[in-house]
Amino acid sequence: MSQKILQGKDCPSNQLQAFINGPQLAFEHLDWLPSQSRLNEESTFCLIDDDEIQAVLSVAPENRNFGWLRFFFAQRDGNHNANFEQLINHAKNWLKNQQITDLYSLATNEWIERLLIKNGFQLNNQIVSLSSQELTVKAQTFPENLQIRPMRLDDIPELESLDELCFRPPWQLNQSSLEKSYIKGTNSSVVSQAGRLVSYQITDNVFDHLHLARIAVHPDLQGKGIARQLMADMINYFKDYAIQTYSVNTQADNLASLRLYHSFGFKEEGRPTPVYLFELD
Repeated sequence: MSQKILQGKDCPSNQLQAFINGPQLAFEHLDWLPSQSRLNEESTFCLIDDDEIQAVLSVAPENRNFGWLRFFFAQRDGNHNANFEQLINHAKNWLKNQQITDLYSLATNEWIERLLIKNGFQLNNQIVSLSSQELTVKAQTFPENLQIRPMRLDDIPELESLDELCFRPPWQLNQSSLEKSYIKGTNSSVVSQAGRLVSYQITDNVFDHLHLARIAVHPDLQGKGIARQLMADMINYFKDYAIQTYSVNTQADNLASLRLYHSFGFKEEGRPTPVYLFELD
């Protein structure tokens, strides 16, 4: 046996693609980017044994401070525990060299949660899913010095700075993630004040289902009804789409967003998704 760990960029792309598309044990983060697009990144690592891929793991950073465990694929041979441990320890050292201080991971199923706990991750938060079959929209006055308009691709660089102000790690998005979410979204809008962007929302629509993917308001303007108006504007946009279900996700400790969504008629559903953290510093 001759085991080695290579960065994704040093592994043959066709072998990597074939591996993750095969009948492997698989964990994938709820990512803006598909796993295939991250295979050749420096933050992707492959465990090779006798020239055969045993497991693949990605820990792509989102910004200069934190990263997410983006995916883990492993052969169904009973060695996934040992393979994960080898890859995650190698990845942690790589992240430290990049001066990344925190590595987060979702625990979307029990087996990945067991792996995270065994390898030193600690429970940090939970993601709550909410849904509704009908949303309640209450009329309100929007401040005259604020304007809503459709989002444009050239807004993304400014939105990255706004997003960093609006969210704390690990919920911030980098420019690439924002661009992908904008391209994927069906309806995206921004709020400006004196030419400065102070709020935005991105919503996905698939058939009769609508998902509010992202909404943010500058900290100095929170509590003034801007998010509520953005949501009302978005709901009005889809009034002729015959939407049957609406959904949104938020963090269990984000009480302000929970109050907002509850006021529109959203209710929690299903089991919250645990969020785990490994502190690298």
